[in-house]
Amino acid sequence: MPEFLIEFINNLNEKTKRILENFENKEINKLYEKLFPFYWIDHDIENHDPTQEVIAIDSSRGHCPTNNGGFFFVSRAMAYGNQKKYKEVYTDFDFSNVKTQSDYIGRVMEWTEHSVAIQAIKKGFTKYVLIDGSIYGRLSHLPMELNLDNNKGFMIQYFETYLNLLDICKKKKIPLIGISKESRTSFFREFLIKQILKSKISNSQLLNKLLSEALDFPKNAIKLAKSTKDDDIILLTEELIARKPDSLLILNNAHHAGYTKPLILGGSARWRRAEKKIKVDSKGYIESSFPILSEDIKFLNQAKKIITKMLDFPSIVSFHILPILADTPLRIDIPSWYFGIDRRLLDVGWPEVVNLDLSEILKLISAGYCGLGNYNIWLTAVDNEVRLSRKDFEELYLKKFEEIIGKKATPRGYRRVRYP
Repeated sequence: MPEFLIEFINNLNEKTKRILENFENKEINKLYEKLFPFYWIDHDIENHDPTQEVIAIDSSRGHCPTNNGGFFFVSRAMAYGNQKKYKEVYTDFDFSNVKTQSDYIGRVMEWTEHSVAIQAIKKGFTKYVLIDGSIYGRLSHLPMELNLDNNKGFMIQYFETYLNLLDICKKKKIPLIGISKESRTSFFREFLIKQILKSKISNSQLLNKLLSEALDFPKNAIKLAKSTKDDDIILLTEELIARKPDSLLILNNAHHAGYTKPLILGGSARWRRAEKKIKVDSKGYIESSFPILSEDIKFLNQAKKIITKMLDFPSIVSFHILPILADTPLRIDIPSWYFGIDRRLLDVGWPEVVNLDLSEILKLISAGYCGLGNYNIWLTAVDNEVRLSRKDFEELYLKKFEEIIGKKATPRGYRRVRYP
């Protein structure tokens, strides 16, 4: 018998009731069941041939610790389609803690994706641009100084490039579409909870305070909900704070393939607080967000220019589509200007339903969908092309880095891949 099996079973059995309640919360599902059908549209994936002109964009990375306490990494991105490839590579060495390393390299990957998309557009591509990931999520980061030795101000460079991509797509009327598989987002769930709470709380001031507290001060929200002595309000508030993914809600309530009604998304509470500070004192905001770099006047002026432009980020239209019942939902993000909506991110509060013609977008998704193992043929193709194996990272990129520094870079505990 495998080690720890009996102990594992006993420990799991102790938690069975709670686990089942999390997976099948019947009380909250009863509240969702009444409203879900109003915001769900049954839709079957159609057999469209993938005839659209599409550029798909994805990135990959390789990284390792170095024996002097730093880290070396490579990020590479590719725009692939229309029988062409566009490539972008960024590599560097720096010092930081493990969490900052992970966050920073993730942002660098996104930045290289934005850069390669601009490259493809400048070389003449004007049709559909697909990005693997959330467009909205990339607008939600706040610019701040990173805990790095050499790239503390990277987020200003990040947002400058993203702004350029959004601007060039808008000017050339290029559909920029983000597709996320198994997204952890909860905007649709939050929208439904607000709609249910509106039907139960007639006092708009109380409702707004409850929603606001739930985002920023969960304990206060629970206390406020309990003061109503309404079990449903308490349950909904707890559900709002839990931030469970939309995918779970959809899989529990959808009885047919389809999609959620599109919602227009606005800025987070953090972004709204930042907007007020930037409008009142942009210099002070930059000095507090970039305490070391803001001493450089050139950086200060550049950061002020970029951060002020960021206040005009477009709002994002987003929805989930469930291609078949056996699959998991895809999240789709598109800048609102594609639909003729001229609203900034900061012009929108809680998600709002918008009535739009999604036929072209749905046709594109249908043409790219090839079943459980291939949710989008274009994104799968670019993923296969840009993927960086550990072997290639270590035998090509890391080896070249070690040639430059003239010695082995990795610490003793780092195990390199070995092949016979």
